[in-house]
Amino acid sequence: MKQSLYRVYRPMIFDEIFGQEHIKRYFKNAVKNENISHAYIFSGPRGTGKTTTARILSKIVNCENPNGSNPCNECSNCKAINENNFMDVIELDAASNRGIDEIRQIRDSANYRPVKGKYKVYIIDEIHMLTKEAFNALLKTLEEPPEHVIFVLATTNLEKIPDTIISRSQLLNFRNLSEVDISDNLKLISENEKINIEDQAINLISRKAKGGMRDAISLLEQVMKFSDKEITKQDIVNILGIYDEQYIMNFINAIYNSDIDEILEISNEIFNLGKDPELLVEESMEKIITIIGNDKNDKYFYILENLQKIHKELKYSENTKLVFETMVATFSFNLSNIDEKKMEKQSESNLDTFESDPAEEKKIDKNVTQIFDYFTKNQKKINLAIVYALKYSEYKLEGNEFIIKIKKDQSLEYELINKYKNDIKVALNNIFNDDTHLNIFYEGNIKTYDEKPKSQSKQLF
Repeated sequence: MKQSLYRVYRPMIFDEIFGQEHIKRYFKNAVKNENISHAYIFSGPRGTGKTTTARILSKIVNCENPNGSNPCNECSNCKAINENNFMDVIELDAASNRGIDEIRQIRDSANYRPVKGKYKVYIIDEIHMLTKEAFNALLKTLEEPPEHVIFVLATTNLEKIPDTIISRSQLLNFRNLSEVDISDNLKLISENEKINIEDQAINLISRKAKGGMRDAISLLEQVMKFSDKEITKQDIVNILGIYDEQYIMNFINAIYNSDIDEILEISNEIFNLGKDPELLVEESMEKIITIIGNDKNDKYFYILENLQKIHKELKYSENTKLVFETMVATFSFNLSNIDEKKMEKQSESNLDTFESDPAEEKKIDKNVTQIFDYFTKNQKKINLAIVYALKYSEYKLEGNEFIIKIKKDQSLEYELINKYKNDIKVALNNIFNDDTHLNIFYEGNIKTYDEKPKSQSKQLF
């Protein structure tokens, strides 16, 4: 059976990993200085290289002839790991092995010396799925780890991992890859597979992947199976059921101009073609966030807020066409009747307020305005998505904590804050000299994300 493309093109050394420059730099320095830790937590979205990095780490610590900070992939140990046939590298999926008995087996086997390699490496995926009892059993091993054992715990939900586990591990955050990184890799794969694909088609796949390299490669493979050796932008639109940028802009402009006839025509078209209206709304929100970077218009914030409500309704509606047409047409019609002054009131603080309104500055801590300035005035760091999410959330600076509280019905705000929390942490560190940490509370979660001060947690990135 032919291997999937994402397995064929899985990076084999640190240098081949696309994006995640901070992760590569960290491990290459750790290998060079012989400073490998006994436990790591790899946190980040799916398809961003967590398991791949764990396997490369398992090779470099057991490689017989390392090539600088990279494994050689030629020695018997490296080859066995690549073939999933190395007894000292144990991979476990915590989603299906989440109980205390499985963790006890790991704890007991960890006490035995490696069979062939220098280290036993346990790679546990979806670690957040473990039960409370299983976490407690794992904690004992992390507190007193054998010198020949390395744990790599991978998760997409860091907030579900107990602080006691985090504090005994090195925490590395994997980030969504940029569309540029994804596009560059897809071009290399297309060349190797002798596929002629338009740049616009690659850009569409990169956007659709939403930061995940594995998803991007899987989408490319899906398109390759439907097309011949020539892949066009239209092939991507037809096969993956996505929308090109012009179509999204037509939809946004129809709402902005309260063109009800155009809205209904777009609705009929997407449902006749069997396309997903939820995806159109989602991609329109992403596009509006980009637009706001150049046009700080409260009208766009109003549209964004209403599209969020529509997106939520579409998820649970049986009659999506009726909900889509009714809600979009209604709020678009209301948009044409909203007086600009009323809209300004409705938006509690315009972006310009943070720049020059003395009255507003009295109500907002001046230290907090520095955070908004960081994402609106710093040309290289402008991020209006963060500004939007903070604007409609509850936030305050209290001592050395920046606290963000998000209501249960504000899923978009939570998704944006969660997506860009690393950027917010960087801003806090730059503004307040590394002394401020971030707390995010979301009513929609059973547990909240709570980043402890650095004295309690060894978070490196």
